Amino acid sequence: MLSLTACPEPGCDAVAETLDRFEVASTDGPLEIVKTMCVHRHWFLLPAHWVVVSLGSEPQRTIRARGTDG
Repeated sequence: MLSLTACPEPGCDAVAETLDRFEVASTDGPLEIVKTMCVHRHWFLLPAHWVVVSLGSEPQRTIRARGTDG
């Protein structure tokens, strides 16, 4: 299933695809990680809660800059 989002790269307004989702262990329990890549070939491995704009059926949310808490 194709899952689209906004590119997390600051200043990039391109569409990105979610390529993979997986969990890693952490001291607070499992953390879901998402791999994204946009049409400009920016790719990121991010915590799932940082992938914040869905272009599909989910509501739109605000993009967080890399390295910010939240």
